[in-house]
Amino acid sequence: MPTSEPQTAVLADHADAAEICVACPHPWHEHDPLSVRFCTATTAVALSRGCICR
Repeated sequence: MPTSEPQTAVLADHADAAEICVACPHPWHEHDPLSVRFCTATTAVALSRGCICR
């Protein structure tokens, strides 16, 4: 199984704050701590399990 780097957005105090999460359709800055963990894990192992909000 190929390994890949997690594709997480780093939140900054500029235009990148509106960046969309790579695991779900929500802006990264709207993620609570549980959503950050869920979406980061989803991306890290390349799952297609959708959003935690469902």
